[in-house]
Amino acid sequence: MVNGETRLDKLFVDANRLTLKAACDRALQFLVKNQQNMQVLVGQPGTFMGHAALLYDDALHESLILDALTPDAANAYALAGEDLLLWTDDALPLGFQTVVVEQLIWQRFAAIRIQRPEMVFQWQRRSTLRAVVDSSNKTSVLLKRYGARAVEGECVDIGAGGMRIAITAPQDYPVTQGELLAQVQFKFQGQACSVEAKVCHLGPGIYTQGGVQQLGLAFIHLPVALEDKIIQYTLRYDRECLRRASR
Repeated sequence: MVNGETRLDKLFVDANRLTLKAACDRALQFLVKNQQNMQVLVGQPGTFMGHAALLYDDALHESLILDALTPDAANAYALAGEDLLLWTDDALPLGFQTVVVEQLIWQRFAAIRIQRPEMVFQWQRRSTLRAVVDSSNKTSVLLKRYGARAVEGECVDIGAGGMRIAITAPQDYPVTQGELLAQVQFKFQGQACSVEAKVCHLGPGIYTQGGVQQLGLAFIHLPVALEDKIIQYTLRYDRECLRRASR
């Protein structure tokens, strides 16, 4: 039996649940038609990681045919009644949780029949995926402002759309929401980066000089090469979150 509270609620935003049958059908048909490669977590405890593609939507038997898992060792864990969590992160970001019905030979090849899910979840879009910066590897950030002194801070989390940072609230000119920043300078994976940005969110500490304040920054004209690196970093981080949440 799938326990939706222990896994899915940790991974997907409630507002992104596709519960209408027509919407679920469209999402599943998209995955089958494109034979989209999906990451697969097998089992609640001692999860084993693999990947496979959906091959066929057997609506008559309320099931889906999933290709045998890669690596092959993962198939030893995909036994009848075992929980599966499947998601894709390199196309339309979709995921769902289900259970194994049986292993079988389908069109002369090894395959797995899984229960057709009642809900499909849309994952966060790539531009909004965020990765928390490891506390042991803090990233220093320098905000260069128009008409005010530069402000130093530390990156809290980062995504292709921007970053959240913690600063010491300036003693003279407070940072304001909507403020355009001439440059945000930081290092990402050892590379020095400089990006224009806009302050899109002000956290607590706004009126406390010398207090710690968090800012949400939106990048402006982020270079494509840097955007790709950040996306890959956040995807790896989210995969690790999926692994931890399933344990």
